Amino acid sequence: MKCNRSPRRTAAMIAAAAVALTTASCSSDDPVAADSSRAATEDISLAAVLPNTSDPFWATISCGAEAKAEELGVDLKTYNSTSTDAATMASNFQAAQLSSPDGILVSPFNNNQFIAQYKTLMGKGVPVVTQTATEPPSEYKAISSGTDTAPLVEDVKDLVPDGPGTMVFLGGAPGIPPLEQRTQPFVDAMEEARPDLEALPTEYSGFDVNKATTTVSSLLLAHADLKLIIAADGPDGLGAAAAIKQAGKAGDVALIAFDAVPGEVDALRDGTISALIAQNPTEIGARSIEALVDYLTENTEKAPVTPSDAEEIENSVLTAENVDDPASEQYLYRAEC
Repeated sequence: MKCNRSPRRTAAMIAAAAVALTTASCSSDDPVAADSSRAATEDISLAAVLPNTSDPFWATISCGAEAKAEELGVDLKTYNSTSTDAATMASNFQAAQLSSPDGILVSPFNNNQFIAQYKTLMGKGVPVVTQTATEPPSEYKAISSGTDTAPLVEDVKDLVPDGPGTMVFLGGAPGIPPLEQRTQPFVDAMEEARPDLEALPTEYSGFDVNKATTTVSSLLLAHADLKLIIAADGPDGLGAAAAIKQAGKAGDVALIAFDAVPGEVDALRDGTISALIAQNPTEIGARSIEALVDYLTENTEKAPVTPSDAEEIENSVLTAENVDDPASEQYLYRAEC
């Protein structure tokens, strides 16, 4: 199997490495400037309120945020929840606000849950960064994963067995805009690239690994010509991988899954998963803290904060050939820091 890293992505990695090298060089060559920059941020106090950190994606965002806060010398208090419960999220957000931080990172699953609080905080000069953008924008900046996943089909289409057959999309759960915006362009592009594959109705597990396993096992029995499964998330990727392994279909059925939780990465290495389309939660967490610190160091007068343009962090295609490359490490989700 060949490595499917595209020239565009290779160029992006080289550019990122060059920026990192330049930054490291500046830090080592000018220790006085580095110390001065750190002194300017040491009085900044931030809070992070993240949901469902039992999910490695959110846990890794928190790890990225904490590491960047330590690097920049700012105080960061975390008020994370291990569940998706909206009431728990609201309680944690209230506690974070009572600590009177200079800036807040907060990402509820319901993007507009705290829109009134955002407006109040922003009016007091407290910038808010989120991964779940409000409509209309009421936060300082939304920093999230890129949604332009259609071009990634070129990196993985050769992993799908040749010939006519069927394909199915495991969509996780319906009605979640960030999930659909990231996954549906890829699914649509794959259907266009492989018109010889009939698309079966989308299946929803509700992010339940066991239900996804049962569903895919049934699909494999009902459709002997099933050639491609696209899984929208970690639980569906894990469930599909388990079903494929149980049926002895690894290699005969391509499984392309979004995310890169530890179990998915293991299945990628052993050949059960063909490719992963991974977000970069480490960079999302780090950039969120950087955005808050950049704003606060440039705006010290506590004037009302104006919403700015959203920022998207690119996804990356991981295969068995590149998953252990140093450049891929930032795309691997961690259960803990």
